Amino acid sequence: MEFPQFEQMVARLEAKSRQSPAAYKTNVALLALLGFVMLAVVLGTATAAILALVALPFLLWMGGIHAAAALFGLGKFLVLLALPIWFFVKSSVSSLFQRLPVPKGLELRPDQAPNLFAAMDAMRRQMHGPRFHHVLVSEELNASVMQRPLFGLMGPARNYLILGLPLLECLSPEEALAVVAHEYGHLAGSHSYFAAFIYRLRNSWGTALAISQQWRGFVGSAMGRMVGWYAPYFNAYTFVLARANEYQADAAAAELVGVEVTTSALKRVDVSAAHYGKFMQRTFRQIASSAMPPPDLSAQWASVAHAAPEDQAQRWLQRALRVEAAVHDTHPPLRERLRALQGDDAVLAASVPTNLEGPTAAQAWLGASADLVREKIQTEWRDRVANAWKERHEEVDKQKRRLEELLSLDEPTLDEHAERLRASLDLHPESDLSNDFATFIERHPGSALGPYLMGCWRLANDHEDGLQHLERAVALDRDATKPACEKAFEYLTERGDPRADAYRKRWNERDRMDQVVAGQLQQLDVEHELRDPDLTDGELTVVLNLVKAHHDGIAKAYLARRVLPADRERRTYVLALDLEPAPPRVETPHQIVDRLAGTEG
Repeated sequence: MEFPQFEQMVARLEAKSRQSPAAYKTNVALLALLGFVMLAVVLGTATAAILALVALPFLLWMGGIHAAAALFGLGKFLVLLALPIWFFVKSSVSSLFQRLPVPKGLELRPDQAPNLFAAMDAMRRQMHGPRFHHVLVSEELNASVMQRPLFGLMGPARNYLILGLPLLECLSPEEALAVVAHEYGHLAGSHSYFAAFIYRLRNSWGTALAISQQWRGFVGSAMGRMVGWYAPYFNAYTFVLARANEYQADAAAAELVGVEVTTSALKRVDVSAAHYGKFMQRTFRQIASSAMPPPDLSAQWASVAHAAPEDQAQRWLQRALRVEAAVHDTHPPLRERLRALQGDDAVLAASVPTNLEGPTAAQAWLGASADLVREKIQTEWRDRVANAWKERHEEVDKQKRRLEELLSLDEPTLDEHAERLRASLDLHPESDLSNDFATFIERHPGSALGPYLMGCWRLANDHEDGLQHLERAVALDRDATKPACEKAFEYLTERGDPRADAYRKRWNERDRMDQVVAGQLQQLDVEHELRDPDLTDGELTVVLNLVKAHHDGIAKAYLARRVLPADRERRTYVLALDLEPAPPRVETPHQIVDRLAGTEG
């Protein structure tokens, strides 16, 4: 299912759910039943094949001497029949019982983190849910719960709790428990039993879809296509119910740790995600000066995670509060989750949680094992990125040497000067490049690249006049509209400026126009207006030399400018060929055109 279809279907079902909740749930139940019927067909077919393979020789043997003769006469036929049945059975069974890989992470034992396991036991008793079979610590700023069926698509599930160490470093133990309780609420059935069942079924079909991509053979491919159709359809149909479950899971977390702690956790997670993103950006800037990644990444983050910069934290929170609901994620936007927990006033008065004064969740839950866990996590990360880091460091070294060459040029060409500006922005984004930009714009006043790059640089350094330079770039070249709007929208959205919406609308308008233009460029419509070419003498010479160089089979050539209805100012041209008769021409018209266009025939 394509994304636009998915989006339209979700919108239609949201309306249906509001109008008739009972009818919507009935349809979900019927769709779930269809999934079980499909699974039963697969299992039944495999079972029937096994029985046929075993029963046929047995029945013939029981028939006596005549049957034995028939069995001998049918021997070759049975062998030919047995082989495809055997491969069918093998493919069916392996497809059904093929398991997803184990989630990645450092596994914790109760003796390594007694406080964590004690908190989980207390949560389990209060929420009346299943136990976790495995607790893993990962390098991501996230927390999640995963169910992994014991036998591929079937059997009892092994429950995994995956805790991101960066997340534990920035939350209090109570806030971290709220995050875990939200995820655990789905497994524990904090919403209705039907909703919890559908939630687990969504995960199961998601697992089936992931596994089906590994299926091979005729049967495996057929089953994969069936799952590939049903799983996305089921996901879209149950999306509305899944989003409602998220609110109920938030309520379950609030019941466990309190509303204030839960809302604080929701806000701190969004702020910390932005904080962590900036932290990682600064980390990767070290590539320019170091051939190896830092050996103490986790320790560095632990030292700053609990205190986001005050001048940026409120901006990050406001940006998160402006995020709209989207169908790529069942989690509602932050403002809707806060409104569901505390009402409209909570959204209006939302402020950044105060910096943690007590121990973080990492310190409280991991205790004496915290340093050991950090060491293992950062060592695994360092080993994993070391090769890519070194390769990028070598590329940056080459870029530095190239920049030195470009800086030594007194009269660089347009391309060389543009390359110099880009390299300077990459390597020294905080340096004062005003003079170099001014020189470029003075030497190449008709180029949109100079104002565009200068606008990007000024905005990156928090100077609003970068917007004026972006507008200048668009005025010089309308093809700069979308990239300029993207930069302006990003800058203004970060600051909560209402002007961002105007740039979003301009981007959408230009994108729609580009799509129409792209369609018109793909075909020569007889309705398109043709005019005399308005090329310069130099451009005409280039076209003339091209035709002369590939004149074999061409009697005459005609050049005209084509006017696109969607963009009458775009310069596009049509080269019409009057071909020699065949013979003496030996090439087909298609071959001549391909040769002239410089493509492979």
